[in-house]
Amino acid sequence: MAPRRLLAIGTAFALLTTLLLFEAGAAPRAEVFFDDFSGTELDRSKWTVDVTGENFGTVNQEQQAYVDSPETIYLDPDPATGASNGALALHARYAPGHQAPDGQTYDFVSGRIKTQDKVEFTYGSYSARIKLPENATGSGLWPAFWSLGANIDAGKPWPQCGEVDVMEHVGEPWTSVAMHGPEYNGDTPIAGQQNFEGKDPADWHVYRVDWTPEGFTFFVDDTETYRITKQEMQSNGWTWVFDDPQFMILNLALGGVYPNAVNGVTEPYFGLPQSTVDKIAAGNVRYLVDWVRVEQP
Repeated sequence: MAPRRLLAIGTAFALLTTLLLFEAGAAPRAEVFFDDFSGTELDRSKWTVDVTGENFGTVNQEQQAYVDSPETIYLDPDPATGASNGALALHARYAPGHQAPDGQTYDFVSGRIKTQDKVEFTYGSYSARIKLPENATGSGLWPAFWSLGANIDAGKPWPQCGEVDVMEHVGEPWTSVAMHGPEYNGDTPIAGQQNFEGKDPADWHVYRVDWTPEGFTFFVDDTETYRITKQEMQSNGWTWVFDDPQFMILNLALGGVYPNAVNGVTEPYFGLPQSTVDKIAAGNVRYLVDWVRVEQP
């Protein structure tokens, strides 16, 4: 999950010549993973909780520490959320002076979970039904649904492992997608933005990507929002690193380089304005996920 400029890549010619390849991805699929967060607690046979200062450090100048706590990661069974059978809640908290295991201190804590070493897959369709925090108006909040190459700890560190950002949001009335690899990372040129045409950003929406050996197609509520092909990437000199397994990540970051690039805020926290800090301190900021699904042909 890294910052990027929002530049749609593609030509009409590329779309027409690869359309049939992607249409094959629309064939009936078999569900190979599903979690609707309907239990009483997170299913740890499917998910691992990341902890800042234990298995990774802070990146992108984000302002939170990720912790393994029922205060930041829990399942909410309340039908009032609008979820089908309960929802995963990643709940940001104001915690001045929180000390991570590596001794670093933070003023905020939040949640991040992943399927690494538990659910990894090559090609297919992966999707999540998501409700953005603070009615999609919390400037500097950075919820995401994304994936990383499973070889990240086996000789292919980021960005060589490959990253696919299915949904990112920074408190504006839009979400973005992006891809990161050896020559395209950080401010990656492989990125796109969608603006909820005719829809309410605060509602529940399904974010999906279809991944084939020929490329990626991104959707919101079954409406295509962005497409990139392997051929197009290679013709631009960008190495294709997406023929190996990926694992999924859900997290709620606070502030950092991507929010700052959009809102320009540096005080009281980098990328995080006082109005959003107040919302976090009031206990209102949480990112809800109804379900996550992986399907393959």
